[in-house]
Amino acid sequence: MSAGAPRLKINGFSIELTSRCNQQCRYCYNAWRDASAQEHDRADAAAILARVRRLMDAFEIGHFTLTGGEPFASPAVFELLELIRTRSIDVHIISNGALIDDRIAARLAPFRPRYVQCTLNGPDAALHEAHTGPGQFERVLAGIRALQSCGVRVGGCIVITRRNAARVGETLALWQSLGIRQVALSRFSPAGYASRFASELLPAVQDVHVALEQALPFATERGMSLHSTMPLPPCAVETERFKGIKFGSCAIGSPMQEFALGPGGELRHCTLHRNPIGGVGDIQSDEVNLEALVTSEPVLRYKDSVPEFCQECAHARSCAGGCGAASEWAFDDARRTPDPFLWQHMDDGYAARLGRGH
Repeated sequence: MSAGAPRLKINGFSIELTSRCNQQCRYCYNAWRDASAQEHDRADAAAILARVRRLMDAFEIGHFTLTGGEPFASPAVFELLELIRTRSIDVHIISNGALIDDRIAARLAPFRPRYVQCTLNGPDAALHEAHTGPGQFERVLAGIRALQSCGVRVGGCIVITRRNAARVGETLALWQSLGIRQVALSRFSPAGYASRFASELLPAVQDVHVALEQALPFATERGMSLHSTMPLPPCAVETERFKGIKFGSCAIGSPMQEFALGPGGELRHCTLHRNPIGGVGDIQSDEVNLEALVTSEPVLRYKDSVPEFCQECAHARSCAGGCGAASEWAFDDARRTPDPFLWQHMDDGYAARLGRGH
């Protein structure tokens, strides 16, 4: 790029700082989420900083999202925050909250992240820890309170699963009691490590309806900002019934795309996707043309390929069959078969794999 040439604008990059995590969440979409990943972390601070510096030099970036694994399990997190601050780029942080104490919260506060998003998957320890592993509920609550005491904005998240869908209203009431007004409703997606728990956690369409019906009064009457973040195919969920809740869609190939940078340096369509764009193993390689990578055909034409089942649908171009990353994990192809969330109700073979009948 010549000096003074305008840089390509990118909405955001999600930086997976580490493969380490202190929880064992059954809904985790990280591909590396197994015992070996806990013993060997592929990311080191110098490499992370070099890769992020290269991204900042190449693009005009709207924001970074720091995630993992658990970002506060990484020794690089505060060095990276210092680096990003030199360019005045917004930072979001996704954390399970359980490692955050008063010391970490106080150290984080001067960086003024837009928010730290933490997750509660039930109104009590039993239900939350059925998703995350034992001993986590009170630690997450303590982390949230530490952030709040230091003036760090906290956003909430509920991963909607087959196990907790009927108690989403109670969980939102807990978030509200903590003073949290912005909550992401993230429908479980069987991607990465979570793919092995699809039969246990993948909600049925009716489960999601139950969850949204409980959530709607919190958005329309109780002053909360609720955002359904995972794609919900409109042929499965009539989102018009739930006006007041914001609904997201797959942003791949659009100006709103948030690319994922893995702990090994691989750039993917998003955090749920398995394969690196263009097969590039590490963006730090001198041979990698970053602008060519993010504007390549697999990115810009991602939604041109629509599952056969969806081709006659009026929403085919916008929905493209739902979450392609989940389809990639469940069916080994991101675009041939619709999102497993939908397909469980359409295909007897897949329903049988989940141990469900129609």
